[in-house]
Amino acid sequence: MNVRVAHLHANRNWGGGENQLLALARRLHARGIFTVLVTPADGALYPLARRAGLRTLAFPDGSAARRQLALDLEEFSLTHLNAHDSDSTSLGLVLRRKLGIPLVLTRRIASPLRRNPLSRWKYSPRRLDGVIAVSETVRAVLVRGGYPAARIQVVGDGIDVAALARIPAEPEFRAPYGGDFVVGGLGSLTPKKNWMLMVRAAEILARESFPVRWLLAGDGPDRAELEAAIRRAGLADRFHLLGFRADAARLLRQLDALCFPSRMEGASVAVREAMALGVPVVAADAPGVVESLAGHGWTSGADDPQALADHVRQALTDVALRQARVEAARRHAQAQYDYETTVAGTLAAYAAIEGRR
Repeated sequence: MNVRVAHLHANRNWGGGENQLLALARRLHARGIFTVLVTPADGALYPLARRAGLRTLAFPDGSAARRQLALDLEEFSLTHLNAHDSDSTSLGLVLRRKLGIPLVLTRRIASPLRRNPLSRWKYSPRRLDGVIAVSETVRAVLVRGGYPAARIQVVGDGIDVAALARIPAEPEFRAPYGGDFVVGGLGSLTPKKNWMLMVRAAEILARESFPVRWLLAGDGPDRAELEAAIRRAGLADRFHLLGFRADAARLLRQLDALCFPSRMEGASVAVREAMALGVPVVAADAPGVVESLAGHGWTSGADDPQALADHVRQALTDVALRQARVEAARRHAQAQYDYETTVAGTLAAYAAIEGRR
């Protein structure tokens, strides 16, 4: 099948979804597959895509710009449109009608489909030709929302297994923490990420004088509340908020364990990267995270700090159990989560949609 695809992306911010889209587009382009990315010119993804040598067009602002974009894309003889968020799905439905080609949505979030008239229009099987779900968890949410199961392909978010394997351990990173264990979290500081559970678990282990330091890389609206909670718990010298880190994978490589207390995830790339790096994962039992771990980590309730603390302690001190789970997690990540698996699955999803037409 001669695939020629336009990826539509409306979000101006940078996050895991944008990283996944850039990686996918670069790998499709490297395979010689015609790929164009439509994203806001003032957004975080646009300059990175241009720098990577990808064909990049500005996401339209207004009806005149949408008409011009349709004319520009028509010249490319596209075979597929792939939307990557809600607003780009709305644009994709307009372009689908004008260009006469199928539209697929890549869905990364595990929140239910809304039932208002706009959402019912947007996610109608009569208009949306197929969905790529990043996990079985996301697929199940879509099916419960009424989208036909037969038209959903599960294609997991990918990680660069080879690049992760090249990240070295850095003894100097650990020097400021003496002989203490170092446990970290990665992600935006937002309510759904549930970082307060990590603070409460840290408080429990501090009362036991358990030798662990805590690092949290990310930024967001919950930062001030977390800072206050850390001070109240007397953890100011043991729990450090690092802010946004562009070198998150390098930081992850240095940890003794990843703590991931999120309440809701479609699938977590940070968890999958930790698995590939041989870093044990202690997490809350959000379905997408449980699915990613595949039994090779520690999970507990999202409101149970004592269980989280117990699991952190076990992951750090039970050497035999830790080693067994880490090795099984590494093998699973290498076999299931490499970017090339994501690329192959995406192309298979395009082919399935074309076959149904």
